[in-house]
Parts: sequence; structure tokens; C-alpha cells
Amino acid sequence: MKINHKIGLHFIVRNATNDDVDKILALDNKVWKDFPADREMIASRINVFPEGNLVAVYKSEIVGYLCLQFNDYDLEKHPPFTWNEITDKGTLIKTHDMQGQFMYGAAMTVAPEVQNFGIGTRLIFAGWSLIVKYDKRGCMIGSRIPGYSSVKDKYTPEDYIKLQREDGKLFDPELRLYKSDGFTIISVLPNYEPDPESCDYGVLVYQANPFYNRGCLGLRKLIAFIIAKWGHKILGV
Repeated sequence: MKINHKIGLHFIVRNATNDDVDKILALDNKVWKDFPADREMIASRINVFPEGNLVAVYKSEIVGYLCLQFNDYDLEKHPPFTWNEITDKGTLIKTHDMQGQFMYGAAMTVAPEVQNFGIGTRLIFAGWSLIVKYDKRGCMIGSRIPGYSSVKDKYTPEDYIKLQREDGKLFDPELRLYKSDGFTIISVLPNYEPDPESCDYGVLVYQANPFYNRGCLGLRKLIAFIIAKWGHKILGV
């Protein structure tokens, strides 16, 4: 795929369909070699929650994918879980609940050759529009901690997630990104998923929905539409 970096990337974000399964699978397996999905897994996600499966498309190619689900969780006690447990092994069959209080980011994939073009950001804003539309309390994500493997002999994962650079920002690149996006670190998730760079740990991060329990359905739908279509431009990201 050839991309002119001078003119940027003109892509669209839309809901995934069953016709997209093979392309999503190819993208997912290229990016997540240590934890690849299979065709049945992706097809199940789309069938269970079509609105929560989004793709970014560039010149008929799928270059980004986001899978979401709604679920309940005790944020105060924050019991640990694995990715398989919270996503029903990636199928969402037993874990997605339209009445759940939170949205959980089950998977996000962006093709390496198109990273830093705002695809992940656009997908995330599209996901946030669903939180507002369905009036969920907030968004939970199981973050990787790819910097941990380099210092695992010096720090426990609980100490590592607090580790800071000289400039005061978090040491881990993914946690640093989520922190800059307004997420709060909740807890370490042992054996979250096979990930050598993170030593198989995940970290639960959370961001509250500022529009939760405010306004009528019509107003929430309008706000959701604005977030999905222009949120990235309004915030300048």
C-alpha cells in the first residue's frame, strides 16, 4: 500500500459488515501475531453487536478496526479478569449486554503503514459516540504495558505502572497515551493476554462519560452524532 505522506490519508469510518470479515481477519493477524483472532471470532462479534464493530477504510482496504461491547463491572472492587473472560474468548456471545453500565474496548487494530494518520483517534471518537448515545457511565480498556519487559527484574507491575520519566510523564508508552487522553489507571490485570512485551500483564484504565445521565435521548443522539463526525476536529486531534 503506497501512501503519500504529504497529502495525508483520506479514509472513512463505518460499521463493519459480514463482507468485511476476511479483510479484518487479515489485518488483525498481521498486527497481533502473538494473539491472533480467527474468522469465527470476528464474525461472531459483528453478529452480536453490529453497531459496536467499526472499520476505517482507505481505497477499499480496511486499515483500522475497533470492537466494543457493553458490560457491567464493579469499578470500586475492580476484580481481575483476562481478555478471554471479559470478551467470551473474543466472541462477545456471553459478555456483551446492551443494558450494561460500561463500554469495554475488546479490540483495536491499525495497520502499521498507516499509523500516525489519526485512524485510531477517529475510531475511538466513533466508539465514544456510542457511550453517549446509549448513556453508559464510561469506557474501560485493558491497556498493554509494552515497556515492562525491559524493567521486569527491577519492578513489580504494580510499581511499574506508577513509574515516571524525568519529565513527570509515565514511563510506559501506552499508559502515557491513555493518561494524556484522560483515562485513569485502575488496576493491574495478571495473565490478561499473551503478550511478551507486557509479560502477559494488562492494566485496566477508565474514563467517565461526562454526558452520563444528562439530557434526553434526542439530545444524546445529537451529541453522539457530533462526536462521531467532528469530535476529532473540534478537539484538534
